[in-house]
Amino acid sequence: MKKPKNKFLSVVERELRAQYSADFVEKTMKKAWTRYYALVLENKDEPKAMAIHTRERIYPGIASFDALLAMEIEREKAVKILADFFRKRSTKKGNTIRKIMKIPGLYRWIPRIFAKMTPKFFGEPAGFQANFLEQSKTAVKFDMLVCPYHEICKKYGCPEIVAMFCDADDACYGNMHPRIRWMRTKTLGKGGDCCDFEVRIAGNKK
Repeated sequence: MKKPKNKFLSVVERELRAQYSADFVEKTMKKAWTRYYALVLENKDEPKAMAIHTRERIYPGIASFDALLAMEIEREKAVKILADFFRKRSTKKGNTIRKIMKIPGLYRWIPRIFAKMTPKFFGEPAGFQANFLEQSKTAVKFDMLVCPYHEICKKYGCPEIVAMFCDADDACYGNMHPRIRWMRTKTLGKGGDCCDFEVRIAGNKK
């Protein structure tokens, strides 16, 4: 089977090479790819809308975590390795977003973009369930009640890695513009009963 491209696994390999021997990395990544293939095959009938989440992030995350455990890395350390890597990756994305947000007036569209983007990419076909509480030109507020990142990682016995996906949101969208308030007080991945998202233009908070 030809090895497909996967940015998550490629960056994990690069980060591991900076810390471990070539032999350790080669063995770890072989296990990670094997686990990834198994996860994809086991879930081959999942909705196509889930693939952007499962095949690009969730399954590679689980596969990397399981591979590190198989290499006798302690669970806590394995979580930290992946969390550190994902934080770096997300911070880079966040920096890119902040550069784009320097376009005059673009920030005014952010609540509406989130309101449109969420049902499209984070809707029920992709395994999410959200309850929208507010949608306007100046704010969008919703509770994410079901999240496949949380559900799938819990199913495969690694709920502790979900927090790194939650933190990725903060790294990407937090402080994206001085006039945009990105607010979230809890997430499913960190033990909350929901993920309470709120994106609001400053000066329009109720």
